[in-house]
Amino acid sequence: MIKDIIAKLLLSWFIVGITKAGPLNHHQIEDQLKQHNAGFANLEHRDYGNRVVLHWAPLPPPQNNRLTLPNGLQLSYGELVMYAGDLFGDPYKPISNCKTQQQEACFIRQFNTLGGTTSDYSCKTPLTLLSEYSQFFETLETQLKAAEAQGQKPWEFYQHHFSELSQTLNRIGCGGTAVNGYLPLGLYLKLAQVNFDHFVPDSLTAYRAGHAVALRSALEAHHYLDEGKLAEANKALQRAYAQNAFANHFLTDSMSSGHMRTPRRAIHNNIALPAILNLLIANLMHDEDSKYGLEVSNAQGLSWRAYGDDYLSHPDAARHVEILTHIMQLSADAVYTTFRDGKLPASYDELGWLPDFDKIEQLPNHSPLFKVENGVLLKRLSNHDRNDYHWTALWSGLITLIDFQINKD
Repeated sequence: MIKDIIAKLLLSWFIVGITKAGPLNHHQIEDQLKQHNAGFANLEHRDYGNRVVLHWAPLPPPQNNRLTLPNGLQLSYGELVMYAGDLFGDPYKPISNCKTQQQEACFIRQFNTLGGTTSDYSCKTPLTLLSEYSQFFETLETQLKAAEAQGQKPWEFYQHHFSELSQTLNRIGCGGTAVNGYLPLGLYLKLAQVNFDHFVPDSLTAYRAGHAVALRSALEAHHYLDEGKLAEANKALQRAYAQNAFANHFLTDSMSSGHMRTPRRAIHNNIALPAILNLLIANLMHDEDSKYGLEVSNAQGLSWRAYGDDYLSHPDAARHVEILTHIMQLSADAVYTTFRDGKLPASYDELGWLPDFDKIEQLPNHSPLFKVENGVLLKRLSNHDRNDYHWTALWSGLITLIDFQINKD
């Protein structure tokens, strides 16, 4: 009781303080970034992406199963899935912001931030960024293994270290300072604050665009093979698989429970706060749905509990991971089939294995923290009671952030 009273008093005093102070300054924004998870990058995308089997016949497979990008960089399929969108991309041109007829071109623009030869969208070349990111993930993997040896779960590790990890990644992307890793925003946080392509339904738009580009590259490889140009066919097929891996990031995000029903774009469009704080607000629901999971079903007649970022290594997530990797395999197999047969698929079979997102609210799930109803962005009446099925249109994004900061689980 006393704790609740103190929390409410602190919240009231803070609200009065920021109201009198006017617009948020950099120190207040930095404080929120330190208190709330802003990041998405982790090793799950890489680990599950590397389970995908790539087919090459009649061409020889590349050495060490590493794909050579147009700029000469060599990465595994899973590494490409991991880097796509979260760490490499153009924050000024999200794919789902583009007109329908321009979405494939927008995907190529995103892909070229990693596979291209220029650094138009960053202060560093792809090679330099990749080298620094690789060192970061090598260190992270060592830290995770050490934490696991001490009995700490991956999700517990990320929960305790999200701030330092986000600041390091932001600095790699030319953001932050020696004393403040968050501001100014670097590439990592610039991408995160407009990451609509990573949340349903926009993630499906981004995936379809990227998969279509990859399939056309596979078709090009088929034509080279027919002409007996084996070297050109190999380059085109490697490019096709690399483009598909990049697109698979958006596909796998669509399979993450924290990305399935969070109204990411609505939060960005309807809350009058800096975009980076709107990201933190969206992440409140993202983190909750990732941790507790969602009951889902698909067109194949399967029902299971989906989990999200940082929780895919949980024993309860085994069935979800099995379906996730099957979907990724179907996507990659479509690239090979197009190369082998020289014909584009009439439909994308992998999408039929995704959850029926419209039915999630009809299943026995906890109450969504945010939802859109009749065009209005609503918030759950109780921030911390997942069994509260009442929502309100009268709420403040900043007050919500502060409340979660004071009343942490």
